[in-house]
Amino acid sequence: MATDRPREPVLLDPKGPAITAIACTVGAVLFLGAACAFVYVTIRTVADFDRTDGGWVWAGAGLALAAAFVAYGGVSTILFARAERRATLQLATHGVDATVLVLSVSSAPPSNDDHDQIRLLMRVNGPGFEPFEHSGEVLKYLFGSATQGTVLPARVNATTRTFTIEPPPTPPAPQAGNA
Repeated sequence: MATDRPREPVLLDPKGPAITAIACTVGAVLFLGAACAFVYVTIRTVADFDRTDGGWVWAGAGLALAAAFVAYGGVSTILFARAERRATLQLATHGVDATVLVLSVSSAPPSNDDHDQIRLLMRVNGPGFEPFEHSGEVLKYLFGSATQGTVLPARVNATTRTFTIEPPPTPPAPQAGNA
């Protein structure tokens, strides 16, 4: 007997068209450069197969494998960037406004860009879907002032359970001279 289990929630970092275009361009450059290198090394290795010792064959096979791996990374970069952009657009069109209650805040390892992060355990609640909990890592410089009990605005795609959260508002700066 199959049960309909809801999808796992996903905290989305929205991507704009410029970031998506840059990521797709980088992926295309990686793919095209590595694919050309793969073809060249493969043809060169096969052409020199009878004229050289076995050392070049192994080196050529290794270089071809490395080029194929880089080409795969380029294609993956393109596909991932497009999927994130598609999810961002779906969230913008089909999402509903919701709230996130921060249940706990803990430290997390730094991001790939060496930015400090924190882990938030959150309960997401809004119209049109069952409330759910999610634990995700967010940038500390954006969400560092979030504490247990903080309520944050969110946008949720009820079908895919993809959501975004907004950082807490910054407190107004004290004005000098007003006592």
